[in-house]
Amino acid sequence: MASWTRHFLALSALAACGGGDGDDTGATGTTLMSTMTMASTATMNSTSTTDDGGTSTTTTGGEATTVEPTTAGPATGTTAVACNDGEQDCPCLPLATCFPGLTCVDDVCVGMEETTDGPPPMCGDGQPGPNEVCFKPFTPLGMGSGPIAVAVADFNKDGNDDIACANNMTNNVTVRTGKGDGGFNALSALGVGMGPYSAAAPDLNNDGAPDLVTANITGNDVSVYLNNGAGMLAAAPAIPVGAQARHIVGAKLNGDDFEDLVVANYMDNTLTVLIGDGVGFPAPAGIGVGTGPTWVAIGDMNGDQNLDIISANYGASSLSVSLGNGLGNFGPPTSSPAGGQVYAVAVADLNDDGDTDAVVTVPAAGQVFVLQGNGLGGFGGAIPYPCGADPIGLLLHDISGDGAVDVVVANRGANTVSVLRGNGNGGFAAPEAFPVGAAPHVVATGDFNKDGAVDLVTANNGDSTVSVLLADP
Repeated sequence: MASWTRHFLALSALAACGGGDGDDTGATGTTLMSTMTMASTATMNSTSTTDDGGTSTTTTGGEATTVEPTTAGPATGTTAVACNDGEQDCPCLPLATCFPGLTCVDDVCVGMEETTDGPPPMCGDGQPGPNEVCFKPFTPLGMGSGPIAVAVADFNKDGNDDIACANNMTNNVTVRTGKGDGGFNALSALGVGMGPYSAAAPDLNNDGAPDLVTANITGNDVSVYLNNGAGMLAAAPAIPVGAQARHIVGAKLNGDDFEDLVVANYMDNTLTVLIGDGVGFPAPAGIGVGTGPTWVAIGDMNGDQNLDIISANYGASSLSVSLGNGLGNFGPPTSSPAGGQVYAVAVADLNDDGDTDAVVTVPAAGQVFVLQGNGLGGFGGAIPYPCGADPIGLLLHDISGDGAVDVVVANRGANTVSVLRGNGNGGFAAPEAFPVGAAPHVVATGDFNKDGAVDLVTANNGDSTVSVLLADP
């Protein structure tokens, strides 16, 4: 239906339903009669009364005229029509939801087929559009032995996304620069510490070029490669951290121009916070968290505009939140149950209420759990969603292009990546699975062919490859 027609319907429906009280149940407080036929001889000074039998008596200054209610025939005067929130051509419910088969357009529920002037989006037609989740069959790339983490960045600043992969069995990180057409150049390898288990690409010295870091689970340290701005990565001294450094992220934690690092140390139940000054990390700090932290995320959990630290504690089946003061200092963590032995965590505002929420993977359950943030650094109960066998890494991104955050999960036991489409209200649809290589451990996003659509890449520990999934709009 053309947009002007929808607008007319919206105005008509709102005019008919103007007496609602906004109650979530859709009740309007007064049950409206069906079509009422009113006397046309009423004057400006008319008054009306209603007797107990439901008969309306209108006085016009002369004799009373009695009008019986009717449900048959067309209206001859003013018309009032029952309109319940969520029904077709009626206002949307407070959460912008409508009855099945309808969608909310301009605050009015209309038929799904009336929301577009053209054909619905279709995978493979070359036209990216909302509600498309489309990927071509994956392309495998050799990246070294035992790839377990992947990071995407433009290391050589040529405008194309590149791929870096941490290889746990060969103690190196490998890089393939992108060609911009979905293809990649030859492999280059850089030695790192023992057992690299996670990789990230922060800008540590604020020169506009991404650097490369790995958390090394056997070496209990962080390896750093600084970028000269043209893609040449030079080794810097290793940084000692806690026991079994398992995951690493970069973020600006103290308000300066340099990215800082946070490392999850699985064996000693700590996080190491490394505040950078553009040259190094002069004062590493430790934060005690729950048992067996395997993943760490960064977000503003209490709405004070300062970044906080969230860790997924596998051994404790919990999330720990350490609130930041914006100066690089963090308070003692508070713990929330996470629904099971969690591996990874990602945070975002899933329901647009201003509070940051969390999604975690629970490998043993084959599920992700959604935890609604309370705006104070804590969470409500964990709500499970199936995703695939043995889910490990995840990320939150609007893959479908509809404005709602989706969940993307690497399912190690199923050799798939699953996309769970978000509805914008904190809920998610059934998983849509896409095959990748053997035992994918993590997943990252990029745009490897510069078509504006979101592509995916996984690190596959089972067959020593990465899988590149180009979008197929």
